[in-house]
Amino acid sequence: MDRLISSSLPSSSKSSHKQAHQKRSNNHEVDASLHSILPRTQLPSSLHLSLDSDPPPTASSNPQRSANASSRSNITDHSHQSRKESVKKATPNAAVPPHIARIPDKKLRARVYKQDLSAKVARKERQEVDEWINAPLAGGAGGIEVDEEEGERTWRVGQGEIVQEVGVQSGRKRWDLKLEGMGEYKVDYTRNGRHLAIASSLGHVATFDWQSGKLHSEIQLRESVRDIKFLHSEAFYAVAQRKYVYIYDQDGVEVHKLKQHTDPTHLEFLPYHYLLVSVGHAGYLKYHDTSTGILLTQISTRLGSPPSITQNRQSAIIHLGHSNGTMTLWSPNLTTPHVKLLAHRGPITSIAVDPSASSAGRYISTSGLDGEVKLWDARMWGKQVRSWKMHNSPTSLSYSDRGVLAVGGKSGVTTFRDVIAEGNRPYLTLPLPSLTANSVRFCPFDDVLVVGHQKGVSSLLVPGAGEPNFDSAEADVFETYTRRREREVRGVLEKIRPELITLDTEFLGKVRDEKKGTFAEREARSFRQLSRRERLKLEGKADEDEGQVEEDDEMEDEDDGEEGGGSGSEGKERKKKKMRGKGGSMKRYLAKKRKNVIDPSLLAMRAKVAAQKQVEESKKRSASKETGALSRFG
Repeated sequence: MDRLISSSLPSSSKSSHKQAHQKRSNNHEVDASLHSILPRTQLPSSLHLSLDSDPPPTASSNPQRSANASSRSNITDHSHQSRKESVKKATPNAAVPPHIARIPDKKLRARVYKQDLSAKVARKERQEVDEWINAPLAGGAGGIEVDEEEGERTWRVGQGEIVQEVGVQSGRKRWDLKLEGMGEYKVDYTRNGRHLAIASSLGHVATFDWQSGKLHSEIQLRESVRDIKFLHSEAFYAVAQRKYVYIYDQDGVEVHKLKQHTDPTHLEFLPYHYLLVSVGHAGYLKYHDTSTGILLTQISTRLGSPPSITQNRQSAIIHLGHSNGTMTLWSPNLTTPHVKLLAHRGPITSIAVDPSASSAGRYISTSGLDGEVKLWDARMWGKQVRSWKMHNSPTSLSYSDRGVLAVGGKSGVTTFRDVIAEGNRPYLTLPLPSLTANSVRFCPFDDVLVVGHQKGVSSLLVPGAGEPNFDSAEADVFETYTRRREREVRGVLEKIRPELITLDTEFLGKVRDEKKGTFAEREARSFRQLSRRERLKLEGKADEDEGQVEEDDEMEDEDDGEEGGGSGSEGKERKKKKMRGKGGSMKRYLAKKRKNVIDPSLLAMRAKVAAQKQVEESKKRSASKETGALSRFG
C-alpha cells in the first residue's frame, strides 16, 4: 500500500514520505488493525473473485483512480473535457464480457453483469460439491482395504470383524431372522430399499420396515408360494401362489385376484410402465397393466417353464433362462424373442443385469447347473466376456448399485467386486453352513445383502456395495406419506407406454432414415438402371435415333403378332394389354426373352412330348376301329 502511494506522489515529496515511513517503523507506531487478519485466513467460496472474468472495477479498486485521489492536492486542475476522457478510460468495459459490454443501457448492463456473475459463482459451487461427493475417498465408494503383501485377503474377513469395525448404527444392519420349518424363502426390496418382503414356499408372507423394525403385515396363506414382488410402492405387493397371482395391500388384505395368470412361478414389475410380468409352468409370458387392470398381452415362449427371470432396468427388457440352457430377451411388442442365446449346457438357474452407472445395463451374468457363472456383453451377444467355475453350485445372482456381484449357492454366498477387471478373486465370502441361498438381493442405497434360505432370512454386510448418493425424485430413502402419494400420482400421469420398450434404448428420439424407392433415390439411380430411351436422352442422341427407336418398337409389335398367329393386327388384338389381371406384361416380356433362345434340352423335351402324343393318338385310332363283319369295308 505504501509502495503504491509513494509511486503516485511527485518526486519532491517521495523522499519526505520515505523518511516519515522509516520514522514510523523505528518508533513502532503502526496501526495494529492492519495485522489483525492472519495470512492463512480462508474466505468462503462465494466471496472468491478467481472467476472466469474479473468483477467490474470500482473507484477504490482502480490504482489509477486511487493515485489520482491521493495526489489530488499536488496535481493541477484539468478542464472539463479532460475529466470526461479520464472517466471514459476508467469505465469497466475492458473487464466486462464482450456480449454484455455491447449493451448500451448502463443499468441494464449492470444488471445483466450481476446475473452473469452470480451464475458463474453458482456453477463453481456446484463443481466443488460434485468434487466432494465424487471424491475418491477410502478407495472410491468405500470397501475393505487389506495389505496383500503380507498375505491378507478380503475374502478372509468375517462378518464379526466387520461388525466390530463399523459404527453401531451400521452394525445393527447385520441380523438373522430364524424361521425354521417354514420352507425356502424368497425376498424382495422396494425401490428405495427401506421395506422388505419375504415369502416362504409353505405360505408364510410378511412385509416390514427393516430399518425401524416396524411390521406391516404377516399372513399365512396355507398353500405354496413361489415368488413375491413389491409393486410401485410398499402399499401393494403381488404374490405368485399355487394357482393364481394375488395382490395384497400393506395390511395383508387381498385386493385383487388375477385369474389370467395361471400356475405362476416367477414375477417381475416394471415401475416406469406399471406392468406386472409373470411366467408359469405353461411357458406363457404375461404382461398386466396394474394402473388399468387390463391384461396387455401374453406370449408363448415355446420353451417350457423357465427356471429364472429378471429385468433390465435401463431398457425394461425381460430376460428368461430356460431349461435347455437358452437365454431369451422379450418385450410386449414382439411375439418372438429379441435375442436367443445358448448360454449354458444345462438349465439356467439365475440371471442378473448390472445396473451400475459404468455398465448401464450392458453386462449380464448367468449361472447354470453346470456350475459356471458367465458374463455377457449386450453389445456382442455372440461372445462371452469371461466365465469361471463355482464350487457351491450357484442358484441365485444379484448385482448391487455399485456393480458388486453376489453368487448364492450351497453353504453360502460369494461376492465379486469389479468382475471384469479383477478376475476370479472373490471380494467377500459369507458362509451359511448346511444351507442353500435360494434368493439373494442387495439393498438399494445401502451396504446390505439379504439372503433367503431354508431356515429364514439373513442380512449380511458388504462394505462398498451400495450407492451412497440417491435421487429423491426417483427413490427417496426418507419418503413420507405425502411425498409417496404425490409420487404415485405423478408416476401414473407420466407412465411410459409399453410400445416404447425396445432393446436399443438409443433408438427413441432419432429421425428415421429415408426409405428406399423415394423420389430422391429414383432421381439418383445409376445410368445402367435407366431405359434405353432415357439413356439416349442423357447422351444427347434422342433426336438422331428417334426414328430408329420407333422402327425397333414397330418390329417388336410385329413379332408379337406373329407369335400370336395371323397378321400383326390380329396378334395385337389377341394380345391386348390388360389393365387388370395376372401377368400380362410379364408374359410378353418372357415371350420376347424366349423367342431367340435355342436350348438342346428344351428341344429334346419337345421331341419326347411329340413322340408320346403320337403314340397316344395311334392307340386311340386302333381302339376306335370296328372289329365286326363290316370292318372289311372300312
